[in-house]
Amino acid sequence: MKTKTIYKEPRASKPQANEVQEVRKLNSTGNLKRVEGTRYDLIKSYATPIAYVVDVENGSFINETKVILCNEFYSMTTRKHQAKVRELYSNCAIGEFDLGGFYKRAEIDRVNVKGGANY
Repeated sequence: MKTKTIYKEPRASKPQANEVQEVRKLNSTGNLKRVEGTRYDLIKSYATPIAYVVDVENGSFINETKVILCNEFYSMTTRKHQAKVRELYSNCAIGEFDLGGFYKRAEIDRVNVKGGANY
C-alpha cells in the first residue's frame, strides 16, 4: 500500500505566483481535496478553501510546515472536513482562526482563499 506524504521539499526561492501542480483527494468522495501549488497548498471543502499549508523558512535545513485552518462553521460536512485536516496535520503547527482572522492571516501570507462560500 502506497502512503501519501504531506511533506514537500524546501525550495531555495519561493515563486511569486502559486501555480497548481496537482490536486489530491483527501477523502473517498473527493469533496475534500488538497490543491498543491508552488507556494502553498490550499485545502478545499467542496469549492470553499478551509485551510492552507505553507512552509516557513526558519534558518535550518528543514523548513517548518505551518497549517492555517478556518474554524468557521459552514456546514456539518465541513466540520468533519476540518477535523480531518487536524488529523492529517497533527504533527505540524496548526493555527485556527475565525473567518475574519483567516482572511487577515491569508492576506499577510499572500494566500488566495477566495472561492465557494468565502467572500
